[in-house]
Amino acid sequence: MKLVIDTNIIHEDFHLYGPRITKLCSAAEKLGYNLMIPDVVVDEMVNHYRQELLKNFSGYARIEKLVARTRGSEDIFDKDKFIREKVHEYEIFLKQRLGNLGIKTIAYPKIDIKELVSKELKVKKPFKEIKESVIGYRDALIWECVKSICQPQQTLIEDPQIEFLTENFKDFAGAEKTLHPDLVEELINASCASNCVTLITDVNKYFETKIDTELEELEQIKEALINTGKFNRFDIMEEIKGALTLDYVKDLLNNSDFDSELSYYLPGYVEDPSISYVDSPFVDNISVRRLTDQNVLIEIQASVLVDMDFLVYKPDYYTYAEDKKLLILEEDWNDYYMLCEGTAKLSANLTFRTTPKLGKVLSANVQIKETVIEGL
Repeated sequence: MKLVIDTNIIHEDFHLYGPRITKLCSAAEKLGYNLMIPDVVVDEMVNHYRQELLKNFSGYARIEKLVARTRGSEDIFDKDKFIREKVHEYEIFLKQRLGNLGIKTIAYPKIDIKELVSKELKVKKPFKEIKESVIGYRDALIWECVKSICQPQQTLIEDPQIEFLTENFKDFAGAEKTLHPDLVEELINASCASNCVTLITDVNKYFETKIDTELEELEQIKEALINTGKFNRFDIMEEIKGALTLDYVKDLLNNSDFDSELSYYLPGYVEDPSISYVDSPFVDNISVRRLTDQNVLIEIQASVLVDMDFLVYKPDYYTYAEDKKLLILEEDWNDYYMLCEGTAKLSANLTFRTTPKLGKVLSANVQIKETVIEGL
């Protein structure tokens, strides 16, 4: 799901640290939403910042002049230069802040000027007539940005692709505060589903009825997994055991290269490990979030104990491993090696992609963080 933000959602929150945008960004990461903002909205924010500077500038300018007189300076304070510099600095900051928040921008779309003029002359939404004048050019560009990321309809029934968050319902909404029929008609003419864009005009209600509800559902899944190890058909222990099988661990450790950049290699003096047993896993941490396709991603940090025998080259033992308290099974395995025994703790990050209600695991992935032999 894509969430497109209009200017009024973040109006006067120039540095984007307000509760609305921070909550929305935090929720989007967990719920698999892509936050997007049209470039025209970015330009509007920069312009609002310029206007705010000008509105509050007179007092600042008087102070600057007073300081200059106190210093005996004859320099004339350059108001226009000051405004340009500060606006430029803000524009750079705003784009960096959007990137840090994970909000993607929607470029100005390529539009048919004649078609846009036709819409204006006919006062089609989002244009509106006020005192015999038609206004709404920037709103029209915002709508064109929204349309530019709509995908053509693939099936007869499709879920909405985009939720457009704006409190400007007079320009985008119809009588029921849903997307205006003029704009729905444009979607259909562009071969998109009539419901591919959902208009959200009450953002506070949207948080309460949708965002908070979906976050609560994810939290319930996480709590169930922590408390019982299960939710619906997903069983943590069974899935981890299925991923960290004896054969998998054998193949992993037997093929670990000490000289490689892999972080899960065994100590360099451990040779020819023989894996005899993989114990039940320990779950260290669980996180649950939705993906953009609404499937659920379960991320688990876990560890397992692995019993193994291995050979240690005698000179290596006396050089590196003598103080490690290795359990020696046969000191003279042959002229060069001794046979030792140990338990390795293998730490892993596991991710499971499941259907929305955890009824089925669609894919699994394992990344080994490290392997530490107990007592070493």
